[in-house]
Amino acid sequence: MNKLDKKWQLKLICLILAIVLWFFIINEQNPQSEGSYTVPVVVENLDSQFITSNVPKTVYVRLSGPRNTIINVDPSTIKAYIDLSDAQEGEMDVPVHVEIPTGTELKKQSIATAKIMVDVYTVQEFVLTPNLTGRMEDDTFVSSLKMVPEKVVVSGARRLIQQVEQAVVEIPVGDKTEDFSLMTPIRLLAADGSRVEGLEMTPWQSNVRVAIGRNGAVKEVPVHAQTNGDPAVSVSAVTVSPATVTAKGDANILKNLSRIDLPALDVTGLDQDKDWKMIIPPVNGIVFEPNAVDVTVHVDRP
Repeated sequence: MNKLDKKWQLKLICLILAIVLWFFIINEQNPQSEGSYTVPVVVENLDSQFITSNVPKTVYVRLSGPRNTIINVDPSTIKAYIDLSDAQEGEMDVPVHVEIPTGTELKKQSIATAKIMVDVYTVQEFVLTPNLTGRMEDDTFVSSLKMVPEKVVVSGARRLIQQVEQAVVEIPVGDKTEDFSLMTPIRLLAADGSRVEGLEMTPWQSNVRVAIGRNGAVKEVPVHAQTNGDPAVSVSAVTVSPATVTAKGDANILKNLSRIDLPALDVTGLDQDKDWKMIIPPVNGIVFEPNAVDVTVHVDRP
């Protein structure tokens, strides 16, 4: 019995040594390894009324695991995403989640959180404003101007659309002496005349046809600005600079033009003075020099 016990003890020791040796050999043949991957970041669970910006396009991840596992990792099996099920309009700090294949360990993630912007998706239509650029010869004028289409549909973030004051089509008329047509891009301008970027437009350009007339009359006319909406405080004055502009065009039309009324300025919620740069579009073939004025709305300070 003692000999039998010793044989079983020896066999057990050999089995343990064999298992240890097997794990050692396997580990030597398939050691721990690491792999690096660039993974696209997707947005999940975002309500259809919202759109996002500043979302990172990709995240860099580093995984570790047995060499055979790492070698066989398909980058498409790694998922990086931002969960916006609780999204609200405004700036948000959100975690970037990463899901990795079984048998691997996440060692490094380049972006753990992201500061993104959530906006309400909005669609609004704007009437196109022609902006004549360049100086025409003294005896010529724009007798008629046609834009097709005359309106543009703008879509995107509500905070950006609220910045748009005019949808402008620039038309170079300097030194033009004959009728002409052209396709010209539509530009969205803020109150200060700067461009508003980051919005979609349909269409993004307009077909313009311009007829040139000769021997036009000239007249000085005042420019009038008006407001609408409910400001936070009372409007004390509205000033226009220059207060008058030179109008040129058909004499029969020009004699009935006593002043230029600019589109009404929205002063809803206004609580301090604000400046606008307003383009004066042609009126019945009458063009103006200059064709843009500065308008300031003054409010009563509390």
